[in-house]
Amino acid sequence: MIQDAGTQAIVSGTDAAIGSSGIAMRVFTLHIISDGTAGVASLRNGTAATDTAYVTLTGTISAGKTINFGTQGMLFPAGCFLDVNANVIGGIVTFNYAS
Repeated sequence: MIQDAGTQAIVSGTDAAIGSSGIAMRVFTLHIISDGTAGVASLRNGTAATDTAYVTLTGTISAGKTINFGTQGMLFPAGCFLDVNANVIGGIVTFNYAS
């Protein structure tokens, strides 16, 4: 059983800390849904949209797009912040807190 795991919904065009802000975590999946223009989502190491982008995903027009980071996930030692543009209308991030 994975302890301290979660899935967080992406709210249309809204940047947000993933899970508890500033706590080390691993992200396993990022799925975004775009409107009539391809959306862009960045996962940043830290707590703000100005922190270093570890990964950027450009979506597909009027469709969903998923990136999987494998069984080990991608480590965000300073926490993970999701930075999206207005064309991302939804999605999901799956994560667990690093121990």
